[in-house]
Amino acid sequence: MLDVSSAPSKELLAMAVKAEIDANQTYSDIGRRLSNPLLKEKFQWLAFEENKHREILEKLYAAQHPDEEIQLPDKVDEDLLPAIDISASSSLADIMFQAMESEKSAENFYAELAKRMDEAQKKVLEYLSTVEHSHYVMLKSEYALAQDFEDYAEKEIDKVIT
Repeated sequence: MLDVSSAPSKELLAMAVKAEIDANQTYSDIGRRLSNPLLKEKFQWLAFEENKHREILEKLYAAQHPDEEIQLPDKVDEDLLPAIDISASSSLADIMFQAMESEKSAENFYAELAKRMDEAQKKVLEYLSTVEHSHYVMLKSEYALAQDFEDYAEKEIDKVIT
């Protein structure tokens, strides 16, 4: 596992960009599969947000390394920025729980990375941390609904959404 306090910021920013790309794809995919129009819209909105985060991080990277093209890693350090793993047996509640954990990890990652940056970059990362927290809160409320209401997202919520 990379240490956010000491790993090269260049490497951490590239990994964050990759994580945002992956999150965008995952949320887009989930949104396409849902039948509940409000929940579908929320996942599409999350996908949109993650794409905006990617753009912000790419600008931050370019400001720090103006003459370098960003080199994205093949995969993200799952201990720092866990992805959502959808399997054939995944329920919507399982997926939402994973999404909550992913957003919480991103919130912590950006808050820790912010401590290493100059004031302008620090504010950007603190903003991203705060937004990730808002995603967590939204997903937490949706998770509670998915657990309490059997037909919240689908006719049979425990069926796979794939």
